[in-house]
Amino acid sequence: MENTLRHLNALRVFEVAARHSSFAKAAGELNVSHSVISQHIRNLELWFGTDLFIRHGNRVELSDDGRDLFPQIASGLQTLTDASETLLRKTRSGTLVVSAEPALASLWLRKRITEFCSLFPRIEIDLRPAWTPAQIGEGHADMIIHFATRMPQSGVKKDNLFSIDGYPAATPHVRDSILAKNSSIDWDHAGLVHDNGKETWHKWYAAHQPESAGWRKGKVYSDLSLAIDAAVDGEGVILADDILCQREILSGQLVRLDQRTVRCVWYQISLPKGTSESAASAFFKNWLLERTKDRRE
Repeated sequence: MENTLRHLNALRVFEVAARHSSFAKAAGELNVSHSVISQHIRNLELWFGTDLFIRHGNRVELSDDGRDLFPQIASGLQTLTDASETLLRKTRSGTLVVSAEPALASLWLRKRITEFCSLFPRIEIDLRPAWTPAQIGEGHADMIIHFATRMPQSGVKKDNLFSIDGYPAATPHVRDSILAKNSSIDWDHAGLVHDNGKETWHKWYAAHQPESAGWRKGKVYSDLSLAIDAAVDGEGVILADDILCQREILSGQLVRLDQRTVRCVWYQISLPKGTSESAASAFFKNWLLERTKDRRE
């Protein structure tokens, strides 16, 4: 019988496309073009002698044979992943220096590094918060995780990590104090909490309250962590999000006041160009990207 494993890459493409019910989303996750996805699927269908997907213009869904195949392929690929990670936990080693934006470092990244190092104890990570990214390369940082706008413009390979989409939030007490009788908020007079300048609130007002100059008011903190603490202490309304403010939102310390959002920033990961895929930094980068892939869809 023909060796099935020679189609392993195509089977991986099939699993991703089937999971998303989308060739376009599969291309995004695997970082290849739509045509590459289509070609792999066509090759599989020719090999199996049956259609695995039913095409509806730009939309796809699994055929009956595709639905039968999907759970078995997904299970098999997970077995390969588990086996590989079990060995990597024993063998992968190294030390890397990560330069990261301070709020991200303290509110999100530190916990992920702790989780990663518990899985791969032979890899040591030195996390260095820095408002201005460190130099990258030998003798400096091995990886930068920072705002896309602050990334080096040359000598690095950049990957999007996730975006931060902000929405107004405050303590329940502040919410109750600023709600008008008609349960609406007077955005001309809402007390705001800013972090690192007033530009982000300005963007939200420009998109949703363009006639108001309310964004000019409020106290400015130099760091998001300080701004979150101030909002939790009842100093005003902050532009919160579901990633960096997750603990405060889930605990009810901060509650969402408005469904309207604004794109605050993209976080990116940078490695020096030419970094080997076997390097500890590349391994950590791929681990982070795998665990945040849903944030990029």
